[in-house]
Amino acid sequence: MLHTSRIRNPQDQGDETPPPPKTVTMAPRISEKTIREIAEKVPILDVVSACVSLSRSGKHYKGLCPFHPDKNPSMIVNPERNTFHCFACGTGGDAYSFYMKFHNVAFLDAVTELARQAGVDLGDRGEPEDPRREEGVRLAVELNLAVARFYTQCLLEDPGAEHARRYLKERGIEPEAIRDFSIGYAPNDWDSLARFLSRSPASLVQASSLGLIQPRRSGRGHYDRFRNRIMFPIHGDKGQILGFGGRTLDKEGPKYVNSPESFLYKKGAVLYGLHQAQASIREQDSVIVVEGYMDLVTMHRNGFRHTVAVLGTALTQQQTQLLKRHSRHVVFLFDGDEAGRQASFRNLPEILDKRIDAHAVYLPPEHDPDSFLRLEGAGALQRRLEEAPRLLDAFLEDKTGSLNARPSVEDQVRVVREILPVLRSIPDHLEQQLRIRALAERLGIGERLLRDELDPPSRNADRPPPVAMKPAAGTGPRRPSEERLICQILIQFPEMSARVSEANILDCFSDPALRRFVDGLAAQVREGATVHLPELLSRQEDPTVTTLLTALSCREEFSELEAATALRDSILRIRKKSLQARLKRLNQKIREAETQCRKDLQSRLFLEKQRLLEQEKALLP
Repeated sequence: MLHTSRIRNPQDQGDETPPPPKTVTMAPRISEKTIREIAEKVPILDVVSACVSLSRSGKHYKGLCPFHPDKNPSMIVNPERNTFHCFACGTGGDAYSFYMKFHNVAFLDAVTELARQAGVDLGDRGEPEDPRREEGVRLAVELNLAVARFYTQCLLEDPGAEHARRYLKERGIEPEAIRDFSIGYAPNDWDSLARFLSRSPASLVQASSLGLIQPRRSGRGHYDRFRNRIMFPIHGDKGQILGFGGRTLDKEGPKYVNSPESFLYKKGAVLYGLHQAQASIREQDSVIVVEGYMDLVTMHRNGFRHTVAVLGTALTQQQTQLLKRHSRHVVFLFDGDEAGRQASFRNLPEILDKRIDAHAVYLPPEHDPDSFLRLEGAGALQRRLEEAPRLLDAFLEDKTGSLNARPSVEDQVRVVREILPVLRSIPDHLEQQLRIRALAERLGIGERLLRDELDPPSRNADRPPPVAMKPAAGTGPRRPSEERLICQILIQFPEMSARVSEANILDCFSDPALRRFVDGLAAQVREGATVHLPELLSRQEDPTVTTLLTALSCREEFSELEAATALRDSILRIRKKSLQARLKRLNQKIREAETQCRKDLQSRLFLEKQRLLEQEKALLP
């Protein structure tokens, strides 16, 4: 049995009187409460109608979209949800985002102007931070450090962690890497961490607020969020531990689970491994960006210590700014499948606008950086990094490479619509013009026509062209229809989120962004708070998810009976899909066991298959 008494709980301070916290003068900021108050006092209908002529269409309003040449009204405004969405160009959001895009101003300026319209006095444009928050942050960081030490000790000493140690050894993760990245193990039982923290009620409260443990439904005690997982502490750039990520060691549940967002941890504001990579980035004047924990650890172990990871999400604006602060030279190292390629392109306009020299390496579809390094070696990867094309060139080739010698008009229009936001973001005028010439020749259209579309004449004279790339309708990533439908229903009927929670299907969602949205909405409902859709949208890291959700909020609404029926059917289909995926994996294991002549394993797997088939049969009407 593992003894944890040697790990100091940060709240266990005996009779010592802690030193008084230092007085820190915090920069003023506008609180979330004030931002929400302003949004409630200035309806989105007032903001949009001041710029665009709108006509009523059922419960919604529609008008010509000001963000692209629109001949038929494509933009819908939903005053009840306080959102807008253009179903032609994909632009959408809340009142703040509309004001920012239309007037080409920063968020603070939009808040200031809308506050003036709402009659909200911002004083000196901000509200001082509560000094107690400083102490809360200090205690949270201290708690995370104790938790990281607990997980590391579990990995190194717990007899029940033998399979975790074996897994890391098989993946080539040596003791040095375990030490450098403070890798640990969350035991495979319900409350190991909760029991470790139970000596101090204050620690339990703090850990619960950080999402490390959760209260039991009975109200008695807590259970751990992370179980039977390899644990990776997520550091800030100053070395403080902000949160955790856990990689499962069994086949059930999502492969990776991260700490939920909290006052300490914002997933889109950190880059995993940056703290360990900073010195090497300065030496190399270059940074490599990968997607996950294991990829990063393997990269560092193979000498590529100037590597950071985005933890499987699209690069956010804050992360882009973090990269530029450390180096202008960035290489994206992503999987070579379609999802990996599109993920690398998602923030290209902002990358260009910030004058980041970005290149891209796409590995063979069967590889990720970890598997490529183990099979091909560091030399092969180094050659690919040295030969990496510019990200802009990779994007243009991806969009035009599938065109035949004489593309159809539809293909020409589609490609131009997808490429124009990127061309607008090229800061060098000469490069932009040369790119236009080459693209016009490739598409078989006139340069003048392309330039007119790039910078439309008088119809857009009062408004600067947008610089953020938004997917045109139908060109965004395809997300599971059942999951999209559930989001649409819950946007209209948030109280139905209880049915989703009771069905326990969130872990079956294949789209992590939609899973987080539903989880966040359900949490607001459980806490008795009014669901504020713009606030939930502002938490989305992937702009295509925001686009999808604003589109869903502006679609034709259900009756309550229709919504309940559709929700029930969607839950059943998701359960069935999850069971079918598990059966597929199980059949593969059965074939492998048969090949290896392992009769005992085959028998156990057949029993498991029978159990799953019975569950699937029970779902049939």
